[in-house]
Amino acid sequence: MKKILLILFLSSFLFSDGPYSVQSITEQDGLRDGPDFSSGIVYFPVDAPGPLPIIVLIPGYVSYISSIEDWGAYLASYGIVTMFVNVNNIFLDPYYRSSALLDGIISIKLENERLDSPLFENLNIDEVAVGGWSMGGGGAQLAAQQDMSIRAVVGLSPWLSNSNDSYENNTPILYLSGQFDVVAPNNFHTNIFYNNTPESTDKLLYEISGGTHSTVCSPYNDNAMALKVLFWVEKYIMDNSTNCDLLISPPISASEFLTNIECENLINGDLNQDGIVNIQDIILTVNLVLNNGFDNAVDINLDGTLNILDVIQIINIILN
Repeated sequence: MKKILLILFLSSFLFSDGPYSVQSITEQDGLRDGPDFSSGIVYFPVDAPGPLPIIVLIPGYVSYISSIEDWGAYLASYGIVTMFVNVNNIFLDPYYRSSALLDGIISIKLENERLDSPLFENLNIDEVAVGGWSMGGGGAQLAAQQDMSIRAVVGLSPWLSNSNDSYENNTPILYLSGQFDVVAPNNFHTNIFYNNTPESTDKLLYEISGGTHSTVCSPYNDNAMALKVLFWVEKYIMDNSTNCDLLISPPISASEFLTNIECENLINGDLNQDGIVNIQDIILTVNLVLNNGFDNAVDINLDGTLNILDVIQIINIILN
């Protein structure tokens, strides 16, 4: 009961937007206009310490970026650079949407090199996720199959014309859907994709009770859904498993919840996750403090910042 109450408390606390103010970059600001996508826009956290993780998202059939744009400011407020792209023709299928996502990745990575970009030399270009809604979610699966450097996928009520394509999912994938989706019915799309995705691939399916095809379009439509995406990026893009238990905990609002993910028990102060707390963790933590970095694993006093007090407590853990 205590664990459930803690999860509910954390969910309520985290659902508010994150600690960073948010700004955007468009093609008018110098963002590369790729040949395979249209209307690129990037939401980024202001003054967040880097290198920052990246996710590139795309909307669905006959839909515009505005249909899923709430995710931009929300994720960016938690330190996740979020880019949106669309296909050059909104009637194009998931295969074209995968090409748009891959082209978008090129553009966002170039922001790390563009001198006038507010993201100059502050992006982790090796830690990229993709996602999308409906046909965009189908395209995200296909994009990850083509580019093995993509670290994670977020499928928002995904749609594929050929469900057999999901047998090739080898990248960790989060499936989110609404219980009463009549556009991409779960028994023909999301649930089939989850089952087809190999057991060797980390996967999670969260079907939102009472939800429709568009419930997944905004983080503000479902508290638990928003947190699952945050924890997913945290684990698979930022290599931080602190909230893994919360990630795999079934929400009260789930009409269906499936996962094959198993969480390791993390040790407080074990920053490099080698199973012991020692001088290496102290050195790594000091480096984080000096560079204004942060990692939940060494925020021993849980005050949301890293400083000398956390270093002292890690030393005490070693001595004791």
